[in-house]
Amino acid sequence: MLPVKFLASIPQHAYHAEMVASNEGAIARQQQLTLYQLMVAAGQSSFELMQQQWPACNTILVVCGRGNNAGDGFVLARLALQFGMRVYLQSLAALDDYQGDAKLASQQFIDAGGRIDKMDDIDLDGIDVIVDAMLGTGIKGEVRDKFRSLIELINLLDTPVLSLDLPSGLNANTGQVQGCAIVADITVTFVAIKIGLLTGKASDYCGQLYLAGLGIEQPFANQTATKTFINAPAYLTPLAKRQPSSHKGKSGFVLTIAGNKGMPGAARLASEAALRTGAGLVAVACHPGNRVMITATRPELMLIDIGTDHRGEQQKLTKVDAVVLGPGLGANDWAETKFRQGLALNKPMVVDADGLNLLAEYPQYRENWVLTPHPGEAARLLNTSISAVEADRFAAVKAIAVKYGGICVLKGAGSLISDGDSVAINITGNAGMAVGGMGDVLAGILGALILQSDNIYTAAKFAVYIHGKAADMAIIDGQKGLLASDLFPYIRQLVNQ
Repeated sequence: MLPVKFLASIPQHAYHAEMVASNEGAIARQQQLTLYQLMVAAGQSSFELMQQQWPACNTILVVCGRGNNAGDGFVLARLALQFGMRVYLQSLAALDDYQGDAKLASQQFIDAGGRIDKMDDIDLDGIDVIVDAMLGTGIKGEVRDKFRSLIELINLLDTPVLSLDLPSGLNANTGQVQGCAIVADITVTFVAIKIGLLTGKASDYCGQLYLAGLGIEQPFANQTATKTFINAPAYLTPLAKRQPSSHKGKSGFVLTIAGNKGMPGAARLASEAALRTGAGLVAVACHPGNRVMITATRPELMLIDIGTDHRGEQQKLTKVDAVVLGPGLGANDWAETKFRQGLALNKPMVVDADGLNLLAEYPQYRENWVLTPHPGEAARLLNTSISAVEADRFAAVKAIAVKYGGICVLKGAGSLISDGDSVAINITGNAGMAVGGMGDVLAGILGALILQSDNIYTAAKFAVYIHGKAADMAIIDGQKGLLASDLFPYIRQLVNQ
């Protein structure tokens, strides 16, 4: 699971940074709080978290920028000083340059006996924790040189880093690095989760992510509209349970069109994943050269030929409830033929891998499919670059769903699921999943869940959650060496919970 901790339960929503900045003041006033009291609460929460995580901490370095993020840092520094810690504070602005609440926080730090230190006078080897309060959510453009040099220095040290609200240099809305960014061990964000902290490169920089609601998190959530959700089972319609009288025909028939010559594994993984997720029947339409290998290793799988006029095969196709199209399909004439034959079935469908590349070449719009691109495939679907996709994953996932219809799952750390309007951010999964075959397994899970959910959006959200959660359960012996097939026992557990 992505390293995220919350107050009492997982919040349902995540927000653009501008939403938090524009609404928190009004919400605070409704709760009879000033913005300065919120700043003090942010500093207090951060100080308590620092003590909790590094109980032996005695000497800290607080690095402040010039905005409200710096004010949070000054509050923490004052509390640490009053607690008896040795506090060094490096300010990237003159004290006279601070305005409003940040100025008040800086003055209270000085009044408590604090001082501004020069970096050259600080023994960095003696620092127990560095507190990053340089750049907040208002950063525009690339990190400037005076911040860059300090960020790069801090990243070279072995000292633990606590970032306030977000790691300096990280875009709170996209998760992208703006030239350079602090690599934090812990990030504590305030009031609400910012959307960019849960996807893309953010997981490389945030470390363990905590939310401190500052006492206004619930009224803020109640009064601030957003179409970005955190993907958690508590907010999904439960999967239907099997009735005692159920039989294989009632549990759904999934057809997997996959596995060109030399790629039987993709078809095998996707098809078994559908079985393990609860499909009653799964048939494979693969290259003839792969048939023996696939059925020999998983005899529960059936074979089907979708390119024949044979009456028996055609009768089977009429019973298909959902299609998984694309894993290991390849890019030759055989692949293109199977792609067209699969689309012609006009069933609820998952399009993955090579199927997506063919869709980019022959685009069409449908409401009854789920597309599951990684960033490279997403770039082809949008006729753009991978860097453009990663620069704003939220915009990319919505654009694909709008252009092609149905649901899009943009894979990667913090996978995004969108119907073109709203976006769900997944928080399960880990770096062990960076191995071949994981996407095939997700496609199979999706194929089975389309048959068990009230709609394909719910199916996609459940599938991505289960896929990542199974991987989290499977890394008991470590992330390296995890195989896609290692997820199967845990998938079965999860769909039965």
